[in-house]
Amino acid sequence: MRWAATGFACATAYNSVVAIREDLPGEPLGARVPISVSTGILTGWGSSVAAPWPMPVLGLLAVRRPSHDRGGGKPGYVCAALGVAGLIGILIEPNTYRARSWTRRTRRAVRLHVGSCAVLVGTGVWHSRGA
Repeated sequence: MRWAATGFACATAYNSVVAIREDLPGEPLGARVPISVSTGILTGWGSSVAAPWPMPVLGLLAVRRPSHDRGGGKPGYVCAALGVAGLIGILIEPNTYRARSWTRRTRRAVRLHVGSCAVLVGTGVWHSRGA
């Protein structure tokens, strides 16, 4: 599960760089905040292709922190919930539905985001069931 959380964090970092270079602001459900893309990323708003930075930080904290309950499923639930939130997040971005306007970097960032979120969900569910 550490690898999945680390992959999600690395994907978010890469996707944040792509968002800044490609000027891809976060507009969940069309709501636009009048700030630059880099300011949005730094403040935790995220972008159209990158999760807000508190999400991967929370995922990394969840897998590094020892679970105090005997079941040990809490990190798995946290990671699965973060992955689902990431998938929902990209689905509510208008940019996701403008695939014809994507550059190569944007396409790679979208695929990386969806893939890392899916792996995080699967790993989290698998770990929670095994705990």
